[in-house]
Amino acid sequence: MKKSTGNTQAERLHRAIRHRQAQEKQTLRQTILTAAGELFLEQGYERFSLRKVAERVGYSPTTIYLYFRDKDDLLFTVVEEGFVQFGRQLVAAAESQADPWERIIALGRAYVNFALQNPIYYQLMFMQRTDFLTQKQMGESQPRIASFHMLQQAVQQAIDAGVLRPGDAESYSDVLWAMVHGMASLAISMPAFDASRIQRTMETAWQMECQGLRQR
Repeated sequence: MKKSTGNTQAERLHRAIRHRQAQEKQTLRQTILTAAGELFLEQGYERFSLRKVAERVGYSPTTIYLYFRDKDDLLFTVVEEGFVQFGRQLVAAAESQADPWERIIALGRAYVNFALQNPIYYQLMFMQRTDFLTQKQMGESQPRIASFHMLQQAVQQAIDAGVLRPGDAESYSDVLWAMVHGMASLAISMPAFDASRIQRTMETAWQMECQGLRQR
């Protein structure tokens, strides 16, 4: 019985060590991704390198290559992480409202809030490396741009419900996307547009959209 207890303790210790190592690897991976996003925005694509990322996080370049093939693989992964968070916020916003128009408003607010909370992700996703929008990770069936099908679906539901004027859901969605992207870009690039001002501007813009798109 004692031998059995000893083996159990050894197994538990081994599992604890493996768990700690896995956590450390995940923490380092996230540190690398954060540093990569910051460096890319500071220095641009041409000056960006895995060596500089390694210097920023205090590891050798060899360590970075254990996680990522090259700088494009690293940057694409940063963008992918951003889209995972972005998608979750959009889903939560869509599911929070049963009313078709309120659902569209919730999606717009979630979009801008994501940009305010994650400016590095947003700039890489929608301002600096927009080419990644049409790329797919290995094993994925759709590119990242598919995230916006949720907005188009919400718009189509609003049209079908008679909330919006009859029209092309894709065109309506493009107009709404352009509006929230403009808000997000202002919030990130213009210090005068703080969260409070962006919120007021967005509410005014929604009222204007209501007059133009809503069924009377």
